[in-house]
Amino acid sequence: MAVVQWLLIDWKLKALSLGLTVLLLGAVSFSDSPVQAATVNAHISYDNTPRTGLVLNDPPATTKATIIGTAAQIRTAVITADIDLSKLPKGTAIAVTPVPNNTGSGARVTSISPVTLDMEDYVTKALDIDVRASAAQGWQITSAQSVCGSPPGVCQVTVIGPAAVLKDIAAYAIVDSPVNANSREQLATLIKFERGGSVFDLGSTTTIPAITWSPQTVTAIVQAKQGTLTIQVALVDALPAAPPPAGYHVTAVVITPQLITLSGAPDVVGGIQSITLSAVSLASFTSDHTFSVRIPQGDNRIRMSTTTAQITYKIARNPAVNPSP
Repeated sequence: MAVVQWLLIDWKLKALSLGLTVLLLGAVSFSDSPVQAATVNAHISYDNTPRTGLVLNDPPATTKATIIGTAAQIRTAVITADIDLSKLPKGTAIAVTPVPNNTGSGARVTSISPVTLDMEDYVTKALDIDVRASAAQGWQITSAQSVCGSPPGVCQVTVIGPAAVLKDIAAYAIVDSPVNANSREQLATLIKFERGGSVFDLGSTTTIPAITWSPQTVTAIVQAKQGTLTIQVALVDALPAAPPPAGYHVTAVVITPQLITLSGAPDVVGGIQSITLSAVSLASFTSDHTFSVRIPQGDNRIRMSTTTAQITYKIARNPAVNPSP
């Protein structure tokens, strides 16, 4: 009863005092945590799928949002934004304002920046696959193709994605090491893409729906044949089967031609450095003499620029030796 009487005495003054106290507490609190504005990144969530036959090409992942709140609210704010793809028409540079959401604090979104989107035709394209192989030294590639499926057949890759992305795109597959056999088969060869001669990574291009291609690997089959190696080698005389008669000796040997050209498979020709001619007998010659000899072929797969050579032996009498005094 005493408390009630106390409240009733000068109650207007007491109410004014209470109001001033509340206002003072609010002012102190506001001075410690004033409301402020900040610009933050808002992650964009693309909801639903585009209309049939359309694809969103290279959409931005974030946009800018302006929020207000205390410093603590701004620090803990998690701002996202939604875009409903099912409502977007076909077109390029379409301006769309996302719908903002705050899932982290009491901060309030006051504005959000629009984004520009490209909604394009979603097309299917079948591409031939260029199998690229290099030949080892002495070999030539005669054919290269990709096969896939069961039973295996000549393969194309089917790519589905934005028409603008797939324009002028080409597919290829690389055989890892130089081919040095009549046939090379490389399994699980990765399909790659290029545009205008430069590598184009379809997998790093962001679209909704995503770009797909099938198959992703093929079997690369390469056929090759050995090429022709052409070299020049020296003709070398053999030791005579018999020397000149007693009292005579060889002073010089002249071979014509000195060099001949050999052509053939690299593994056959590559190791030849010189050709030794057949030995001849000088037993009945006391002066210069020229022999026509057949050049040994060694392997019938080798083609020679000439098949015969001339060997001229210069023969002279031994010098007279005066007896010692």
